[in-house]
Amino acid sequence: MVKYLSIFTYSPDGAKGMLKEKATAREAAARKAFESAGGKLEAFYWAGSGEVTGVTISEFPDAATGAALTLKLNSSGAFSEFNAIQLISSSDVDRALEKSISYRPPGA
Repeated sequence: MVKYLSIFTYSPDGAKGMLKEKATAREAAARKAFESAGGKLEAFYWAGSGEVTGVTISEFPDAATGAALTLKLNSSGAFSEFNAIQLISSSDVDRALEKSISYRPPGA
């Protein structure tokens, strides 16, 4: 399973829709969308700042499924931004640190 932190900002049309439907209805709609994609919405919070509308924590069976939902939401016009950040456990980071990678930085 792949976990994501999503940070979203409604577009003006999305904000108008939220004002009309209210926050609990939009959270329920988000939960339904995540579940329809085969995912699970673990947490949903509204943000108090004007720059970010809200955040979610979710889980999907694979990265392609998470990407499919992100693409669908971004194409809806309801968001000026919907960014999904894949979350990685400490044990996965440790495994990544054990891998040998050959890389030369530019100009080195």
